Amino acid sequence: MATKWWRGWRSLIPVAVLAMVLAGCGGVSTVGGGAAGEPVRGGELVMAVNVEAQTLDPAWCPYLYDRCAPLFGTLLRYDAGQDKIVPAMAESFESADGITWTLKLRPGVKFSDGTDYNAEAVAHNWARIKDPATLSTATQLAAPLTWTVLDPLTLQVTSATANFQLPWALTQGLGMIGSPTAMQRMGAEYGKAPVGAGPFLLDRWVRESEARYVRNPGYWEAGLPYLDSFVIKVIKADDQRINALRAGEIDIAWSTQSKHAERAEAQGFTVHTVPLVGGTGLNFNFRHPDLKDPELRLALQQTLDPAQINSALYPGEEPADGFLRPDSPYRDDNARYPATDVAAAQKIFDAYLKRAGKTSLTLTLKTHAGLNEMALAAQLLQSQLQQLDGLTITIEPIDFGVLEGMRRAGDFELVLGSTLSQQMDALYDTFHTSGKNNITRYSNPAVDAALETSRTSNDPARVEQAYTTINSAISADAPLRIWRYPNGYIYTGNDVQGLTVIGVSSLAGVIIDRAWKGR
Repeated sequence: MATKWWRGWRSLIPVAVLAMVLAGCGGVSTVGGGAAGEPVRGGELVMAVNVEAQTLDPAWCPYLYDRCAPLFGTLLRYDAGQDKIVPAMAESFESADGITWTLKLRPGVKFSDGTDYNAEAVAHNWARIKDPATLSTATQLAAPLTWTVLDPLTLQVTSATANFQLPWALTQGLGMIGSPTAMQRMGAEYGKAPVGAGPFLLDRWVRESEARYVRNPGYWEAGLPYLDSFVIKVIKADDQRINALRAGEIDIAWSTQSKHAERAEAQGFTVHTVPLVGGTGLNFNFRHPDLKDPELRLALQQTLDPAQINSALYPGEEPADGFLRPDSPYRDDNARYPATDVAAAQKIFDAYLKRAGKTSLTLTLKTHAGLNEMALAAQLLQSQLQQLDGLTITIEPIDFGVLEGMRRAGDFELVLGSTLSQQMDALYDTFHTSGKNNITRYSNPAVDAALETSRTSNDPARVEQAYTTINSAISADAPLRIWRYPNGYIYTGNDVQGLTVIGVSSLAGVIIDRAWKGR
């Protein structure tokens, strides 16, 4: 049995350091439970996740890391063990000013259909992501960028403004590159049978059941992957995934709850823990005719009791009193979420109804269908909010893919959702007025200015102050009200070796190309 902690709070990558890091061979650390030894070739690892994917198109892969990275790899990758960004499909990504960047690719890499993995392929993928018609979840990452192919292995990338955090985009959102030949040949069907250059090929995909991947014999890194195959099963409930791990039906499970981590560790499983930025919580639509009123939002906020939610869902976990966890270097303890005060909330709510010429108000809370944890959270929030006389909250469960589209379109009043990452730059996309994940339509000029400083400055002290300013504002304004400070948990048997764990939108993800199974 072992417990692995992976560092978080990565905020700034100085250019000089980045160039040094990317100049080396850049292997990631490979860890696991049990005794270390020489990797064993062959075999299969099975991982369980809680939701099905709608597509495996790389333009949608920022939210599907575990499914997509085996197929496409990534241009760069974040190695949590070493706490730095390292090369992957790309050899280097360098800039002196945060505006002009040079991407160098590895020679001799090919997609599994024989197409060259070159600068033209990267340019094709990024242009496709940037095209609004693609409806990519990474469109806003590509929007401020232009690029020029200098030679088959070199792309010059220009950012509209200085952005020293840009390498993060190449670890996930802009980092997964598919075969242009296959995209052009297959059209809309590409996402069902994608072609990449990653360590694995898609063998079969049975929706709502499992996807099976097999070793890519043409993978660029000699000797990898070690596994013959990798399977992702859909098991929606946390308890069922943990039970499947105990029964030996799967090798890798994840959950959001510390109680599962404690039990798994006590039973001899390896627990990988990733502290994350953000959390799951209640999103307010700042453009809704009623919710755009800050006094109404304050009244709703003052009914919320995160300790009660945690007692029901995450026993023993600390209730969140601000957006960033107490041990964050960017935390401002003087700026916190509105305190629970139902009596004061009722007075503010009554004043709003009078001002709006209403006698009551009904709001709809949308949540993911089929996820027990989300369903219970929604019911608890409904009960807390309806402490206000005159307020009715209706709950509307919606399938994952449909709800994601609604969230991005702003088609909600209140909605449960997450912003989760292992790096602070994710706050830009969530809370900047133009952020690609700013589903709440939150807009605060002071926050925008601080977020822009976090990208344009190469001075760690200025970046730290910017993040402190951001946390103060988003705690006070609370466009996303979280109730706990989450960790991502990955559980494995002690025979699983070489696994690298990272923070992703689903809390914790794995890099599988160096993983192997002992015998």
